[in-house]
Amino acid sequence: MYKVIFSVFVSTALMTASPLIFTINNAVGAGSITGTIGTNGGFGVLGTSDIIDWNLTVDDGTNPFTLLGPLSGNNSEILVVGTDLSETATQLLFNFGGSGYVLIQNPTIGSAVNFFCVEAQTGCTGSPAGESLRRTDGLNQFTAFSGIQAINSGLISPVPEPSSFVLLTFGAAALLTSRRRAGSA
Repeated sequence: MYKVIFSVFVSTALMTASPLIFTINNAVGAGSITGTIGTNGGFGVLGTSDIIDWNLTVDDGTNPFTLLGPLSGNNSEILVVGTDLSETATQLLFNFGGSGYVLIQNPTIGSAVNFFCVEAQTGCTGSPAGESLRRTDGLNQFTAFSGIQAINSGLISPVPEPSSFVLLTFGAAALLTSRRRAGSA
């Protein structure tokens, strides 16, 4: 009996997605984009709702500007269009041969300033496929890419969610209870 409970517990704990935080450190034209992008940890194709936070410094070569997601200060918005953004356990990938884009922009999507864009074809700037950025007082900076590329430079180890600890505690308690019952029978 306790083996069944333990198996169910382990299976459930392994299926629980943990947020992932990807580090970004990319040269874009004469500028750069550095910081982090956090996802909900749902491997595969990602949409707007799968990106849970970001803290990115956009530097167009003149002045830096920080784009902050809802958990970091909330001064910008994100829009993921298409199915070209995906993640694995270690990489945030973008298909530059596709037709979508990912735009992170201050203060809102469509304001035409303070943005970082990963685009296939002509999604954000009219440039060909690649990464682009713009600050309020600068011109677009752009680097071309093709095919499927990792847009992150690393991964910060995910921290287990509190729900994982609750499941672990529940599973341990269930295991001990079933062993005690089996021993007293």
